[in-house]
Amino acid sequence: MRIGFVVNDVATEEAEFSTTRLAMAARNREHEVWLMGVGDLAQNSAGEVVAHARGPENKSYRSLKTFLGAIQQPEDGFEKITVDDLDVLMLRNDPSTDALERPWAQTSGVLFG
Repeated sequence: MRIGFVVNDVATEEAEFSTTRLAMAARNREHEVWLMGVGDLAQNSAGEVVAHARGPENKSYRSLKTFLGAIQQPEDGFEKITVDDLDVLMLRNDPSTDALERPWAQTSGVLFG
């Protein structure tokens, strides 16, 4: 199964967050896992929702810190995916976190979802 997790920002995710735990559990059950921030979402000329998503290597992980480190790679570590190609899209961003610094991001997850 291909599972996408929309978060506020992949770079600010932390190992102890429940989204990290859910994503690692899915990866360890051999699902394809993708994380994307609300700022990574866009619409292409064909009207499809696309994302610059990041995913871990296709292996099992024992440590949340190692798992998250595999996802939080340098900026060139993303892959452009079409959201319609996912089996599940989990909206895991917290709009209140973006209220002051990124007000545009507050409703982005819901709008793209």
